[in-house]
Amino acid sequence: MDPAIAQSTLNVVPQPVSANRYELQNRTVSVSFSATSKTGEPLVHYKDRQREVSARGKEIRLVETEIGTVVSITLEPDADAGSLIFSVLIPRVTLRGGGQPVVTEGIHTRSRLPPRRPTTVQLQTYDVVKLKGTATFVVS
Repeated sequence: MDPAIAQSTLNVVPQPVSANRYELQNRTVSVSFSATSKTGEPLVHYKDRQREVSARGKEIRLVETEIGTVVSITLEPDADAGSLIFSVLIPRVTLRGGGQPVVTEGIHTRSRLPPRRPTTVQLQTYDVVKLKGTATFVVS
């Protein structure tokens, strides 16, 4: 190989890319989020001590905000006790190769059905969980 070409190859700096895969966890919750997959759909896999849920495509709600992307899935559908939703705040991350450590938060939202008789009552409660993990770029 020509030494000039070899030297220029060594000086190549990877172009920055946006992370599209997040692996997050704490002692009780693990969640992975892929913004895209081979089918072009987003994927979420959630696991805690009581349940394991995988969601794809339209089962996932994505909301872009100034503070990142809120990704939500249903863990328990509407029932007599109400539904349980898990949302995770996905920060924007720029990568130049490899992974980037990230710290974020997830929220369990328990919704209850409104009472049959009109009354004043809070219909949603929240449990915030701190999550740590890694953001990476994966070619789909």
